[in-house]
Amino acid sequence: MKKLILIFAAIVMVAGFSANVMAQTETNTVGAKILTAMTIQETAPMHFGTMTVPTTLATVVLATDGSVSVGSGTITLLAQAPTSTAAAYDITGDFNATYAITIDASTTITNGTPAEDMTVDNFVCSYAGLTSTLSAGGLDAFTVGATLNLANAQPAGTYAGTFDVTVAYN
Repeated sequence: MKKLILIFAAIVMVAGFSANVMAQTETNTVGAKILTAMTIQETAPMHFGTMTVPTTLATVVLATDGSVSVGSGTITLLAQAPTSTAAAYDITGDFNATYAITIDASTTITNGTPAEDMTVDNFVCSYAGLTSTLSAGGLDAFTVGATLNLANAQPAGTYAGTFDVTVAYN
């Protein structure tokens, strides 16, 4: 009987110790990083410059460096004011952070007569992948160009419109 009690006591002790041996605790770290709010500021508006009334359907392509060219059709681009400028933007935010750029697919510019509206589309950014990284100082800049679509004999006038450019951290 004494042996039986010793065996039983040994089993209870082993069971108690083995439960402690199998349970493990790991202390983990936790943290968070709050990024500075991004800002975007237009430093130059987009303008396709001055041109003649087209004699066919035409497109005018504005490159990200501000230069313009005839994409298709018959139209003459002029060097008189206002001249062409690509839209330009300054970005601020958290240093060395990556961000994405989103640009409207198209927009309409008008001279006040809806039947004479023109479409601006094929927006292009100086960052081909529409992403960039802010500098060590939290700064960056980029430009945007697009294509202007003109009707045959597009009426003369001054046309204006808007489009959206959005920046957001990746």
